[in-house]
Amino acid sequence: MKLFMFMPRMRTIGRVHTALWQARLAWAQPHMYIEYMHEQPYKDGYDNVTHQYKLAREQFLASDCDAFLSIEDDIIIPQDGIIMLARANMDVAFGIYCLRQKPNLRWNAFVTVSKDEGLSITEHSYLETVQYCNNNSIIEMQGVGLGFTMIKRHVLEKIPFRRDGVPCNDWFFSLDCQTHGIKQHAHFGVRCGHVHQLSTRKILWPDQHADNFHREELI
Repeated sequence: MKLFMFMPRMRTIGRVHTALWQARLAWAQPHMYIEYMHEQPYKDGYDNVTHQYKLAREQFLASDCDAFLSIEDDIIIPQDGIIMLARANMDVAFGIYCLRQKPNLRWNAFVTVSKDEGLSITEHSYLETVQYCNNNSIIEMQGVGLGFTMIKRHVLEKIPFRRDGVPCNDWFFSLDCQTHGIKQHAHFGVRCGHVHQLSTRKILWPDQHADNFHREELI
């Protein structure tokens, strides 16, 4: 399988790129890698990211690649993460990370996603969250998140990236997958760091054994 790997760049974070480089070396199969550092025509950052995703989708569909892999510029992926998502062999497979919304920093694996709201697995069931992580399970979810996501070609032939209103484009991608009957799977064995840039920069890590399902690493 030939992969099209894409990173929308708004920042430059060394840990992110080091982890990605190590994962690409571990993948050791043909792939393209594209990033859009200067494609930022809008004032709104979310609009710029959506614009970059649209450009990447066009370039992917014009290529001979079999699947599209998004790695956002604040997500630290595991070294075997690309291999694990590929082995899952799902239409849409994504890694797990903590979202940055307080107070609960819920995970991006959502049991339900509607236009106005969604329910994360960490809000839905403590026991299932722990069990899925302990077993490195691959579980059907409804999204949400494109932070580290592998999408097969036939999915993006049907579904464009879009943003309509306040939510990010990943939210609408989840809704559009539901509309088209595309199943999305969360890989609980692929747990990623999420950089949180405050006055003190830190990384949020999903951790099924920690309070509130996350731990923090200062950087």
